[in-house]
Amino acid sequence: MASVLVFADASGGKPTEDTYCALAAARELAGALDEPLLSALIGAETTSAAEQLKRTTERVYVVEDAAYRRYTSESFAAAAAAIIDAARPSVVLFTHTLQTREWAPRLAARLKAGLVPDCTGLRLDGRTLVAMKHVYGGSAIATYAVHGAPAMATVRAGAFQPAPSPECGGEVVRVGAPTLETRVTVLEEIVAATDGAPRLKDAKVIVSGGRGVGGPDNWHYIEEASSAIGAAVGCSRPVADAGWVPSSHQVGLSGTSVSPDLYIAVGISGAVQHLAGIASARTVVAINSDPDAEIFNRATYGVVGDFREVLPAFVERVRQLRG
Repeated sequence: MASVLVFADASGGKPTEDTYCALAAARELAGALDEPLLSALIGAETTSAAEQLKRTTERVYVVEDAAYRRYTSESFAAAAAAIIDAARPSVVLFTHTLQTREWAPRLAARLKAGLVPDCTGLRLDGRTLVAMKHVYGGSAIATYAVHGAPAMATVRAGAFQPAPSPECGGEVVRVGAPTLETRVTVLEEIVAATDGAPRLKDAKVIVSGGRGVGGPDNWHYIEEASSAIGAAVGCSRPVADAGWVPSSHQVGLSGTSVSPDLYIAVGISGAVQHLAGIASARTVVAINSDPDAEIFNRATYGVVGDFREVLPAFVERVRQLRG
């Protein structure tokens, strides 16, 4: 039976916000195609997340095995192929993550299916999936018609807004883990240390610094501002390349695409790759001493001035408004 299927991500026993964004996109497509909306999970412990997904999708396909506690693209692509073989969907959507960037193309090649990654828009032309995405470093938007079945796309975080959905009372369908002779063995996993600040990808508020901050000796302005308002710390690529902060803080096409409610860009010129990474930000505040900086063309609000004076005053005002 034709359907629209979403491969979900889970964290802490519940579907991620990115999953609900992908489900919002899928729900629109399923309604237009008059097909059921299904979801899928691959992992070592899926019970809790599957129970939540079945409330909003008609069926949840699950491949669960201890082997998926450690990720390899080969194993996830094989599990996804088994789910698709059982569900027979016409359209398959994925969240756009570091992992799906690797295994979704492998899956598409295996199925000889069309795949458009990092989509910011999806629609139908008849029964053909049409996908939109940023290209040329974010300076243009390309439109693709995805032929064949299943038509597949990964959905950029924040490109679709999660919306309330009717209770489906769906069922959980367990699919056997495929036997796989993998060529990759995970020897060790190193978990990045955290300081209790919000994850960049999930943050609702981000304070991000660029080369205009001047150097690592001034980086404390960014950290103090983010700490004061409970924000995540971001940076432009030159900052990460210079080693001022770890590359995990980098925002942009070659870093993390973000979708915060508020993005404060401090000393960031506004290269197209960085602007593409904040395309889904709702409000952008730019602080820069260069009145001609490209970032001002994207900013909702802009301040031309010395960030060492402007940023502390801005943070103090935010504190006052928050009471």
